[in-house]
Amino acid sequence: MIHLVCPNPALDRTVLMENFAEDVVNRPTEVHENAGGKSFNVAYILKQEKTAESSPFCIHTMLGGKMGEYIAELNQDQDIPLVTTQVRKNTRTCTIMIDTVKKKTYLLYEAGFDLDQELLNQFTENLLSAVQSGDTVVFSGSLMKGMPEDYIAQVAASLPEQVDLVVDTSGAALISALTAQPKVLKINDEELAEMTGSSTETAEEVAALLKEYQEIPFFIVTMGGKGVVARLQEDVFHLTFPKIDLKNPIASGDFFLGSLCFALANRGKVDREAVIRACAYATANCLQWTPRVEMADVERIIQEIELREL
Repeated sequence: MIHLVCPNPALDRTVLMENFAEDVVNRPTEVHENAGGKSFNVAYILKQEKTAESSPFCIHTMLGGKMGEYIAELNQDQDIPLVTTQVRKNTRTCTIMIDTVKKKTYLLYEAGFDLDQELLNQFTENLLSAVQSGDTVVFSGSLMKGMPEDYIAQVAASLPEQVDLVVDTSGAALISALTAQPKVLKINDEELAEMTGSSTETAEEVAALLKEYQEIPFFIVTMGGKGVVARLQEDVFHLTFPKIDLKNPIASGDFFLGSLCFALANRGKVDREAVIRACAYATANCLQWTPRVEMADVERIIQEIELREL
């Protein structure tokens, strides 16, 4: 079982417009609604990759009010199971407005609910009681306000033996999570620079830093347009992607992580194929206005990715 941790979800409304203007009525060309939150995006790729034999997955989240009920219904329709801790406040809505002509994006994100200790304890208990030996636990994104900086490390210390930990976070939460020695760590070059205090301008500099963290078996760093550097145990390489007509990169990092999680849970490791496929999912998502991929794009991009050993 793959457990995706997402305590502070939202209903994401993506509004597509043409030539957004001030002081006039702007009418959308399309409106899309989906469950928002990094783990929900990771789940999208797990569902894309799912086979009859692959590991099941679920999202651990907190939902409340009519909007929470609606998000639960959306996931039920998509056959994505939730482990839900109930909250009293209506779940937030986040609006992503995109001008498809000017290629401008406007993000309007509502604040979530206030997390108190009792609610955090309940959420943590629900998570820990569901995890069994052999499972995978995935933390993606920043910790929710109200969570201690070492929350990932605290949870990791309470997990059963032989549970794989996957982490994609930043700042103090990242520094603390290193003590838990995650099986997979995926961050970007800016986060690596902050973590180490070293330059991450080139793939060679990133590769040298990754080799210092041998306690983390699979360490992957995304570098935006410069590509991806990965250290998969002793295998270190740099991937670069084809140039594309960028529309909307939102959720690309989560799609990337989803492919890594699928490989880890179903093949017991992250290999070159998984990282290349992760890059293809992330790139293919950028070709769409809303978080999704066309599998034809994924397969084509796989063939166009270049690998260089470091």
